[in-house]
Amino acid sequence: MSDKLPLAVDLDGTLILADASYATFGRFALREPWRLPQSVLWYRAGGLAGLKAKIRAHAPSPQSFPYDERVLAWLREERATGRRIVLASASDEGVVNAVATHVGLFDAVHASDGVVNLKRGKKAARLREAFPDGFVYAGNSEDDWPVWEAAKRAVVVNASADLQRRAQAAFDVERCFERQR
Repeated sequence: MSDKLPLAVDLDGTLILADASYATFGRFALREPWRLPQSVLWYRAGGLAGLKAKIRAHAPSPQSFPYDERVLAWLREERATGRRIVLASASDEGVVNAVATHVGLFDAVHASDGVVNLKRGKKAARLREAFPDGFVYAGNSEDDWPVWEAAKRAVVVNASADLQRRAQAAFDVERCFERQR
């Protein structure tokens, strides 16, 4: 078994080169445009997490997402060492679970559940609770900053040059994956 800290990996922009929530909403808007006014009511009633849960049936298949093959290869290597790996995302849990099943490398999933939009500080708190002895977090955006702050080490994936520079100055960075074009 690995003596490395558990690795939590973000979905959007990190594991996949897309945003699953935007892709899902886009498909919803194209397939059922007459329900767009209703989506405003869903958002008002349940917030972003509630809206994501209502439209999850429109999510693209996990096979159709553009995966970052460099990240997948690295995760396979880490998994082979026995490292615990979890997928942590603000996307809806139904979408994230489907991706996790498709990829087959994750021990657990942490995602928005229809009530809590698992983003920024909420994701950081959930991962601290799940891994009280510490974790490493792989992310790509400003929204990941609070999670990197909560983590023992950071992995920076597909970030802007500025964000990558700032993260390297602020955190113990385990690995960097330059931005995919």
